[in-house]
Amino acid sequence: MAESMRKPEETPGLDHALEGFEKFFDEEGIPTTEITVDATRDGEYGMQVQLEKCLERMTELLSFSVDQRVETARMSTQLIENQRQLIATQQILIRLMERSIDLTRHISSIEEKLPILFELPRTVESIRQRLVQVEGIEVE
Repeated sequence: MAESMRKPEETPGLDHALEGFEKFFDEEGIPTTEITVDATRDGEYGMQVQLEKCLERMTELLSFSVDQRVETARMSTQLIENQRQLIATQQILIRLMERSIDLTRHISSIEEKLPILFELPRTVESIRQRLVQVEGIEVE
């Protein structure tokens, strides 16, 4: 409401929309061109520094990402190789277990025959004594 009551000063050649604006930027005040240029330069420099920092950080992240992918690929290759070696080792163990079972069977069959082998010297002595009795010949 106070705005509508105010009457602007009428100066010839002056636009009423900019009334009082010239007081802020007259020749005695701070020139607008230097402020604008310096502010723009500082802003551009700041923006450029930020952009360079962002690019540097992005480059670091990309490098890190590539390094991680290379490392992951290397680990994957190593894991595959380890799995192949594990499978080969398991196959060797299976063969060894089969051989062990075969050897155990063979040893068991030998153990079954051992008592007969231990009895063999007594059996031979018994046969020798019978031969001596039957034939009457003594063998030395």
